[in-house]
This record gives sequence, C-alpha cells and structure tokens, in this order.
Amino acid sequence: LWIDEYNISNIKEEVQNKDTIFKLLDDADIILCSKLKRSVDSLLLFDKRATYINELFNEVELPYFSWNLIRLKPNIWLIIFRILWFLGYSKNVESYSKAKNRAKLATKMLIDLSRNGKSVTLMGHGLMNRLIIKELLASNYNKLKSTGNKNWSYSILSR
Repeated sequence: LWIDEYNISNIKEEVQNKDTIFKLLDDADIILCSKLKRSVDSLLLFDKRATYINELFNEVELPYFSWNLIRLKPNIWLIIFRILWFLGYSKNVESYSKAKNRAKLATKMLIDLSRNGKSVTLMGHGLMNRLIIKELLASNYNKLKSTGNKNWSYSILSR
C-alpha cells in the first residue's frame, strides 16, 4: 500500500522554522516522539534523540479498501479516506473514538512528564497532535503560539 511506503519513506529536509524548532528541542528537558520512522528521523535532522519513543504519539492511520478499482492520486485518497474516517469508516485501523482515547493517554503522559516545571517537546504528527492539543486545552493549558498545521509547524502550550 502507498500508506506503508509513506510511513517508511525518508523525510524531506526542507525544514521551515528550523532555527526555532532547533531552539525548542535544545531547550527541552524531555523530548518525545512517535515510533514512526519519520518522527525519529525528524529528530535526527536536529542531531537529537528522543528521551521517550512511544506509539501513543503515532499518527492516526488512514482506513483503506482492499480493492483497486479507481485510480486516484494519493493526496486525493488521503482526503477521501480521512473524511470517511471522521464519518465512522475505520476498516483496518483504529476508530475515531479509539484515536481520541489514545490522545487522552498521550496527553496524560505529557502532563505527568511536565510536572515540576519540566519542558516537554513532542515531535509528532498532524492529526494526533491536534487531538492532543484539544485535550491539553481541556486540561486548562493555554496555547501560547501556533504556526499552523502544515509539516514542520509547531504549537507551544503552557499551564
């Protein structure tokens, strides 16, 4: 599947906000990332290694069909399958409700690790990051800064 190929592909090294991301990683007491190759490789671009690597932070996978009747570009399939996933289609992957529960567990881990004033930085993935941010905001965190939802974007939250 093209999704599997994407998950094991090399990352693009054109990093927006490179200086800021380097500083965030450099200032972090604890660095977290998912188990996905692109998350670990992203840290390596900055000569950093994760304090903890955990699948809780993995990106939410896309559902897929087992047939190949229609040929579309991957970015079109991505949109179609993500919409279907939000509408409840979760064949071969975790459901939306299970992903939200995983985000709650990931949020608890972030909060626990940040106790005693520790600075925690997560090198994560788009949709899972948004689910975690939603949980952090519900836990009385404030969003101090956000650069959007594109690759290499970041958000800074504090309690």
